[in-house]
Amino acid sequence: MVTVGPKASRVLSGVCVTLLCTGLSSCASTERTDQSTRLEDRVFVSQAGSSTLLVVGATSGKTAARIEVGMLPHNLVVSRDRRTLYAALVGSQAIAEIDTATLSLRRTMLTAPVPERRADDSIIQPHFDQDAFSASSCFGCHFAGGAEPKYAGDRPFGLLLSPDGEHLYVTHLRASRLTVLDLAAGQIESTTSLSPAGSATEVVAIDRVGDEIWVALRAPQPSNEPGALRRLNAATLEPIADLPAGADSGALLALPERQRMLVSNFASNTITMHAAGTDTDPPFDFEAAPGPLGLTRLDPNHVLALDYYSNAVSFLDLESGSAQTLPLEHDGLPYANPTNAALSSNEQSAWLVASGTDGHLLELDLHSRRIVRDVAIDGLSFGVAVVPTISQ
Repeated sequence: MVTVGPKASRVLSGVCVTLLCTGLSSCASTERTDQSTRLEDRVFVSQAGSSTLLVVGATSGKTAARIEVGMLPHNLVVSRDRRTLYAALVGSQAIAEIDTATLSLRRTMLTAPVPERRADDSIIQPHFDQDAFSASSCFGCHFAGGAEPKYAGDRPFGLLLSPDGEHLYVTHLRASRLTVLDLAAGQIESTTSLSPAGSATEVVAIDRVGDEIWVALRAPQPSNEPGALRRLNAATLEPIADLPAGADSGALLALPERQRMLVSNFASNTITMHAAGTDTDPPFDFEAAPGPLGLTRLDPNHVLALDYYSNAVSFLDLESGSAQTLPLEHDGLPYANPTNAALSSNEQSAWLVASGTDGHLLELDLHSRRIVRDVAIDGLSFGVAVVPTISQ
């Protein structure tokens, strides 16, 4: 057990409970209700190693679907009506759109045009020969055993839906660009190049507070150079200001009612809270276990951070400014490399992805802070999203 706080003078409240799982096959976080009326969650996991999204029934723990989408599916975002899920296909230069009712791939959308020439200005003849310019993803040719390179394109990564659900904002690691997709047309509406912030050139995470869109920039990895947060006008995407960030600032989480933004600094081992709309309010640092990655809002006052390098999770108390770090383990054996988490629809548990060589989808009961479900998944998994459905 490890407890940490941002300053020595701060006192951590609460009792730290080790995340032990007892009776994995039979334990559950809540009493089961009438199966004909209760909301049942489906848990979607992006499995980068197998080019698939896995769908697991939260009640049964069984696989409901395995959807092939494209190379390196990573970040996931769900539409407000919960009928659509979008996945960033980092290795296929595209976004996958999933129908959450039928559990099927509805379409893919390119996040950048298929190039005619290479970086050395030579023509990419296979693109002409195979009419690649009419494709909606690079996955049709570039896949395991297909055309080289296996991972193609400019690496779409961060995703943000517009408040009206009509546009999807996409960041690009390789191209330092922000793309806006028109979802009705399924096409690129605009692209905005973002200038570097010192050595930080890769545009990673994205989120929104009020009338501002924030993006996190980092130096090309591996690097311990500091990153930056760029505040953009949400209407024009014009830059407002840059704020300093730690090394490898890989995840953002908006706190709209607080007018704050959290950023996890993966290589700096901190999670920082910044004020929106002002350049004078100093940031506040939570101390985190090594390798903080994904951030998940649990309730108005608490946030869950996934500590990748520590095989742990940290509970951030936004009121007290303290953090509580617990090992992610069972019988003394750790679950390796947690990446992201999603809150269940009843807000009583969180689903975590442990992305080691042996992958695990873990249900964490938030009251007891114990693992109550362990579902085997592919290794190298990254994103997770929860979508409720009516069980018949």
